[in-house]
Amino acid sequence: MINLAAIMSLRNFTLMAPYGLGMVTLFAIAILCFFIPTALISAELASTTAEEGGAYVWIRNALGAPVAFFCEWISFVTTVASITMTAVFLTSSMALTIGPAIAESKIFVFSGVIITIWTATFLSLRGIELASRIVSISTIVGAVVPSAVLIVLAAKWVLSGHALAISPATQSLCPNLLDFSNISFLAGLMFAFAGIEMSSYYIRDVKDPKRTFPRAVLISAALILLLFVLGSLSIAIAVPRDQIRIEAGAMQAIATLLGSANKSHLVPAFGFLIIFGAVAYIFAWISGPVRGLYAVRHAGFLPLVLQKTDSTGLPVALMLLQAAFVTVFAAFFLFAPSTSLCFWIINVSSSVLMLFFYGCLFLSGAILRRRNTRPNAYIYFSIPGGFYAVCTLAAIGLLNVIFCVAVSFFLPVELFGQMSQRTFALTVAATSLAMACPPAFFMALRKPHWKRTP
Repeated sequence: MINLAAIMSLRNFTLMAPYGLGMVTLFAIAILCFFIPTALISAELASTTAEEGGAYVWIRNALGAPVAFFCEWISFVTTVASITMTAVFLTSSMALTIGPAIAESKIFVFSGVIITIWTATFLSLRGIELASRIVSISTIVGAVVPSAVLIVLAAKWVLSGHALAISPATQSLCPNLLDFSNISFLAGLMFAFAGIEMSSYYIRDVKDPKRTFPRAVLISAALILLLFVLGSLSIAIAVPRDQIRIEAGAMQAIATLLGSANKSHLVPAFGFLIIFGAVAYIFAWISGPVRGLYAVRHAGFLPLVLQKTDSTGLPVALMLLQAAFVTVFAAFFLFAPSTSLCFWIINVSSSVLMLFFYGCLFLSGAILRRRNTRPNAYIYFSIPGGFYAVCTLAAIGLLNVIFCVAVSFFLPVELFGQMSQRTFALTVAATSLAMACPPAFFMALRKPHWKRTP
């Protein structure tokens, strides 16, 4: 459920809906070049250790503590961005449920994000048991159920003979991959698939982690792919491309589909279900990367003030810092020309950094497989084909990372006219750099007494 909640946000459906049938091709690219390498390499790495820290431990063992610290900070700060965007999606869905005009209110969006993140933070500090229950219930009620209903309504729309907002022609399956303004969405799709390794952060909280983690990856992967493709297509056939709002496309589609069935009175109910799904996504992410960042205290990179924990061992200082960062990110929406533009800038800036994290993860998989000569190291899970198969997956993943970082700096056609291409690229670069800088300061100010023995 944590894996499913970490990725299965309905806000991600909207990222690919503008491509119509072309999204099937882009999904295939994302699955082969990112999703499968990440899932398999993470499963193999997780099956070799139950040490606290998840991906931090894997990258530390392969590339060294400083690189691992930087990667873990990236995971932390991009989680802040992801939580912010999900909270914006939650608030926008709530606004569209109450009244479409409210969705344009920046004060309403800002207030909704603040209330959501601080409430989720304080509830998460009550312990992993409570958070896990919230994730499980909210994922089923707020992500799986609305996705299934959206897909069924879209199927009924097609069978009833309604006009489609996308072209059903076979050639539509081949999007123009030479148009950089269009394929900039591909980087956003990769980031939408990020998180399949999320359960590795909870590896010490589950029974028999070496056996449980690979099973969890495989089961959640199948469900995610099925719901992602069909859910995105459902939005695409109901809402014209030029009318899709990046931060609220799912609610637009549900309102359109229910309206065609004379069931508009059910829109608020589904709006609240989607809100539950966004809550699940936030709870799945709110403490995972924080746990990974907390593990860097063993290397002495984390100031003592950020090492404070509560009575249950949760890193309370880092969780409060995370909530404070979300508050700052939410403030950007007050000054941005439009909610959609700000939403996309934060999404792309996070993608650039997170793709670096995954690049290091792919390298770590190949390096650690090469170094590990223990005969029973991979007794529970290993990638079929041995070392060369791992290297092939890592190479595919790395090439994909380089490609996606390059295209991230191109403004998508849906946002033309809101900002120039040059300004967009500079804004993304500056935002990414600002998000990545703190580790350098921590390492420069590093003190011997910061180090904590495991």
